[in-house]
Amino acid sequence: MDIFQTIVTSGELIFHFLEAYSAHSNEARSLAARFKWDIRVLQQIVQHFDSRRLQNQGKLSEPDQKLLHETAEYLQTLAARVSASCTRIQAQEWLSRATSKVLWFHRRKELQSLEQELFEWTSRFDVRLVGLPPELKTIISPISEEQDDAASGKALSSNRRMHRIQALAEETRLAESRDLFLENAPKTLQKTHLRTDSEYSILEFEGKQVILESRYFALANDSGPESLDYRLLKADVGRFASSLNAIDSGVVSLLKCVGYFYNPDPERPSFNLIHSLPFPPSPATAPTLKSLIAAQSGSRRIPPLHSLDQRYRVALHLSTAVLFLHGSDYLHKNISSESVIMLFNAQNDSSLKFPNALGKPYLVNFELIRSFALGSHPMEPPSDWKARVYIHPARQGPRPRSFIKSYDIYSLGVVLLELGLWRPLERFDSELSSADSRGMQKALIKIAQELGITMGKRYRETVQWCLGLSDDEDIQPAVLVREVLSKLEDIVEAVS
Repeated sequence: MDIFQTIVTSGELIFHFLEAYSAHSNEARSLAARFKWDIRVLQQIVQHFDSRRLQNQGKLSEPDQKLLHETAEYLQTLAARVSASCTRIQAQEWLSRATSKVLWFHRRKELQSLEQELFEWTSRFDVRLVGLPPELKTIISPISEEQDDAASGKALSSNRRMHRIQALAEETRLAESRDLFLENAPKTLQKTHLRTDSEYSILEFEGKQVILESRYFALANDSGPESLDYRLLKADVGRFASSLNAIDSGVVSLLKCVGYFYNPDPERPSFNLIHSLPFPPSPATAPTLKSLIAAQSGSRRIPPLHSLDQRYRVALHLSTAVLFLHGSDYLHKNISSESVIMLFNAQNDSSLKFPNALGKPYLVNFELIRSFALGSHPMEPPSDWKARVYIHPARQGPRPRSFIKSYDIYSLGVVLLELGLWRPLERFDSELSSADSRGMQKALIKIAQELGITMGKRYRETVQWCLGLSDDEDIQPAVLVREVLSKLEDIVEAVS
């Protein structure tokens, strides 16, 4: 229990520090509420194991010991970080001094730096709670619906709402999804060609800026709105739409779904998801990550002018999005550099726009994902190697396996490879185009060796770990945190 006590003790000291300065800083006031909640969560976990110990004659059962060990290991890096922040506060003697406005003003820059550090900690803690084993996640009781959303952080609050929707009876869930369905969608949303291979169009819907994700279905000629095929597809899209509607806009690089509709275009009938954007973007399109990596001016490729720390942050954001999905019992099943859009805030100046900056990444273009409970059936892999390169070998061949979390992580590894090299994989045509699925996996791991030169050893090892995942190794969120998230967080922290 030492690791939990370390976080609780350090967290309580930090909470008292933030509470003392909350009169002079709105950020400190908000952080104080978050830390108070974080401490309460850890105390609930400790109480859970204490209770289990009492029920078993003063010692933990073997499964409980394993769970405790895994949870402690899962939170280890966070314990070290919060302890370091606590030491910093003690070394500066900030708690023992008068908490006057004058002192706050003179130390404002230094204290705001600490605020940012503590905000990063609470955000990371929030994301890790999403990935906790279900038996621990269920013991974290909310204070109340409103207070829980305010104090616990967006990731866990969104995760709770998604699980709440999944737990609803089928009829209730379908009723919720019907509220999101647009019987008569505006004509501006029913245009064709709202997306190209390189960008998504940004549209207006009910005063919000949105993008559209279309899913085209080859229904039989008699499969109109009254057919069973149509009703099943509508229900499936509706389930997914209601789950993404539970997400706070922009949380962990995922977009909130605010509605869906059917476009009966005779040439390309489709179901369409409407996603709201977290801020007003510029330009009026949302480019994909792949299009930025391959961007050209005339016949010449645009060289990268952004700093490396921005690449590391994009990698961290995308990995966090995958952790959130898996911690919410969902799969993406279509991760590629074309499934990542990059948004640039319209309020930022040109120095924060491409090619000088990368913007914020958001994971889109889901393969109409199903929850694990609904099953996941094999699909025919694409014939083009440029699409197959993102697909785990176990999902290719005459008998593709059912989808598991590891295959998403493999695809993530391919995207992180492209991101780190800042070269489209088409540049490696000679190594990849004629290879079978296993040969392609080996070639990618070999190509990833080049990452050590620009991105460093730790980034290279992280990508190669993703690419080396075996066919039946179903990676749990705790392992994803240990092998990917924690390492990327360390890199981001080191270069910031």
